[in-house]
Amino acid sequence: MTTAARPTPAHMPRRRPGAPAAKEAPPRPPAHREPWQKAILASSLPANFRFVAIALSTHADGAGQIAQQPRLIGLVHNTGINARQVAVALTALRDRGFLRLSPPGGRYDTADLILTMPLGAAARAHRANNRSNADA
Repeated sequence: MTTAARPTPAHMPRRRPGAPAAKEAPPRPPAHREPWQKAILASSLPANFRFVAIALSTHADGAGQIAQQPRLIGLVHNTGINARQVAVALTALRDRGFLRLSPPGGRYDTADLILTMPLGAAARAHRANNRSNADA
């Protein structure tokens, strides 16, 4: 019995030159600070990533807006963690949907940081909060 070969990227049809790329999802609105913090604390992110996230959230108002951007250097000063480690934490937060940059693709030392809530994160944080209240 022979099985068909699995397709590889080489088997995929090529995009026509000038064809539009896949549409990007519209950016999520900023997340409110308190639910965002709960979602961060309930996440499976490493402890130092959560620390950077909470340090970032101290710069946000209740609605999640960060008027005075801390930028990379501000987070280094707030946390005492070196710049490369803070940048890795910010990248993980961005990749998991907890953060976006304005302009997209900007650098952490110049771009504005915007708190966003990934899909399902608020529900996970709510469930974790309910479990901890039931244990108390």
